[in-house]
Amino acid sequence: MNNDAEHPHLMSDEDFEALEELLTSDVVPEDCMDLEMLDGFLAGVLASPVVIPTAEWLPAVWSAHAEEISFGSGSGAQRAIRLVLAYYNELVTTIGEEDGWEPFCFAIAEGDSLKLGEEWIGGFAQGLELWPQDWETVLSPADAEAVRTDLDAILGPWGSDAAAAATDELRLGWLEEAGETVSGIVARWRGLELAMPVPVAVELPAAPKAAGPGRNEPCPCGSGKKYKKCHGANA
Repeated sequence: MNNDAEHPHLMSDEDFEALEELLTSDVVPEDCMDLEMLDGFLAGVLASPVVIPTAEWLPAVWSAHAEEISFGSGSGAQRAIRLVLAYYNELVTTIGEEDGWEPFCFAIAEGDSLKLGEEWIGGFAQGLELWPQDWETVLSPADAEAVRTDLDAILGPWGSDAAAAATDELRLGWLEEAGETVSGIVARWRGLELAMPVPVAVELPAAPKAAGPGRNEPCPCGSGKKYKKCHGANA
């Protein structure tokens, strides 16, 4: 994930590692998504034929109880927000591209309660839940049926009777196929010239502490609360 002048939205290795660490740190809520789940979640969000606004998906990253988000204010929390948005931007510009994005998953150590890829597919399913109920209305019946078939192909193996006994090698194969299918879905939407997600603004104002979002403006964490009642409460 090295930055390149031709790919300005690719994260540096340093930022990628910082994101991985922050998502499991005390800076964020205890039930915050880790990087594997975030990757699957954003893949589900970006596979939607209807663009899902940042304000709708970002709160779910921090907590399953998005209406009750509470995590530390200050530079650590602000950096976590910036890095999540930067990761979103990377996926926006690489999913569906040749030699682009591939699903990310952690290696599984002996004694782990979760099996390889389970957090990724769980995040992906959460992303699908954010698709608008009328998503099929922007598609022809044939295209809607095709994407339903694709989604069944992604989700099916993980819920099958054989999943519990599946080897890591088999699970990696499922993930690889899921990545190819997601990329194919996004490429289909581009081919149909549907409205596509675009990179979002990431850099927060580099100003003195007192100069940030207005206290009555929405908090940049995506909670939907005013800044003064969220990350600005202790400012």
